[in-house]
Amino acid sequence: MEITVQLNDLDRQIWEEELAEFVPSRIFDAHTHLYDFRPEISAAVEPVATYGTLWLDYPLSTWSMLGQVDQLLLPGRQVHRIAFGNPLQKSSLEQANAFTAQQVLADPQSIALMLTRPSLSPREMIDQIRKYHFQGLKPYRTHAVTGDSVECRITDFLPEEQIEIADQLHLMVMLHLSKRKAIADPDNLNDLERLATKYPHVQWVLAHCARSYYDRPLIQAANRLRAIPNLWYEISSVCDADAMAELLSIGGPDRVMYGSDDIPVGILRGKYITFGHGWAGMTDTNHQFDLSHCDPRMTFTRYESLRAFRRATSRHGYGKTELEKLFFTNAMNLISSRQSGLG
Repeated sequence: MEITVQLNDLDRQIWEEELAEFVPSRIFDAHTHLYDFRPEISAAVEPVATYGTLWLDYPLSTWSMLGQVDQLLLPGRQVHRIAFGNPLQKSSLEQANAFTAQQVLADPQSIALMLTRPSLSPREMIDQIRKYHFQGLKPYRTHAVTGDSVECRITDFLPEEQIEIADQLHLMVMLHLSKRKAIADPDNLNDLERLATKYPHVQWVLAHCARSYYDRPLIQAANRLRAIPNLWYEISSVCDADAMAELLSIGGPDRVMYGSDDIPVGILRGKYITFGHGWAGMTDTNHQFDLSHCDPRMTFTRYESLRAFRRATSRHGYGKTELEKLFFTNAMNLISSRQSGLG
C-alpha cells in the first residue's frame, strides 16, 4: 500500500533552501508509529477531541509507508526508527504490539516499543516483551485509571508495578506527559524525581519536548530537570524554536533526539502554534484567516518542526558534530545504554 503524499514547489523550496544542508545523512527517528486499525482489522480508535479525524484519515502505517514518506521528505537520508503502535487503538494490545514488532523486523538497527495500559498484568507484560523483543514501553494518558486524560499523573496511566518491570529489564519509557502545565506541573516534576530515583534503570524519554510546545514550561522546570540523570528528550511535532532552544539548554547536545511523529502527524500540512499559555495544531482546514496578502499554502508539520530545530540549534552554535548527535548518535546511545545495562 502506498501513501498519497506529494511535494509542491513550496515544499521543495523549503527543503532545498532551509533544510537540505541542515539534516545529516544518517537519521534515527525517535518517535514513529506503526499500526493497522482499518475497520476490517480492528476496532478503530478512541474518540479524542484533540485529534479530530486525524487517525481516521490514516488508518494504516507500515514500515514501507514510513520509508516512502522519508524518501520523499528527507531525500537521500538513511533512516532508522524507534517505533510503537497507535496508543488510541481499541484493538487488543497484543494484536497491536504484534503488528509493530513484525514491521520493525525490516530493519535490524531499529527497535520497537510496547503499547501498555494500566490493566495489563505484570505477567502479560513480561510475556509480550520477551515474545516480541520490545526494548521499551509506550503508555498513554487516555488510558488513565482516573478517567481524566488531561490532569492525570504519570502513575495513573503507567502503574508502578509496570515501572518495576521496566526497571528490572532496563527498558526505556516513551512518556507523553499530561497536565495543562505539562512538565512545569509540580506533580509531574515530583513524580519524575521520585520515579527516576526509585527505578534508576529506566530511561525516561519525554516526548514532544517534554510536551512543551512553547518555552515557558521548560523554563520553569529547567533546574529540576537538569538534576534528574536518566532523562532523554525528543522534539517530534513541536514547531517552536524557543521551546527547542530551551530544551537544548537543559539536555544539551547529548540527550535530545530528533523525532517525526509519523505517520501521520509529520505529513499533515500545518504546524503547532502557540499563544499566551496555550498551543494548538493549525491545519489548512481548521482556521478562518484571510490569507490573501501572502502565499496561503502550508507545508508539512515535519518541515515546520525541522525549521524550528534549525533555528534552535543555530542559537546554541551547534555544528556538524552536534547535529550528528541530535539526529542519530543520541538515539543509538540510548538504545545501547539500556542493552549494555542488561549485561
